[in-house]
Amino acid sequence: MVKDGHMVYQTSNVCAREIHFDVVNGIVHNVVFDGGCRGNTQGVAALAEGVAIEDIPLRLRHIDCNGGHSCPDEFAKAAEQYIAENS
Repeated sequence: MVKDGHMVYQTSNVCAREIHFDVVNGIVHNVVFDGGCRGNTQGVAALAEGVAIEDIPLRLRHIDCNGGHSCPDEFAKAAEQYIAENS
């Protein structure tokens, strides 16, 4: 089980500068992208609300927007990092 906590993830190669989110009982809450395409990032954040942190990489990894990079893919990387640091 992953520990509860908050993460601020510094993105790279995408329009959003950071991704903020909370994990409570293994579930993702309060996802906020700092920057990026507003509709896209709000949509990803809304769809991620209430999802198990382990499912985020499965759903969002390798989504391409700009030469192999995207805000959803960066969120997948953030989730993977969170899991690695909090398991």
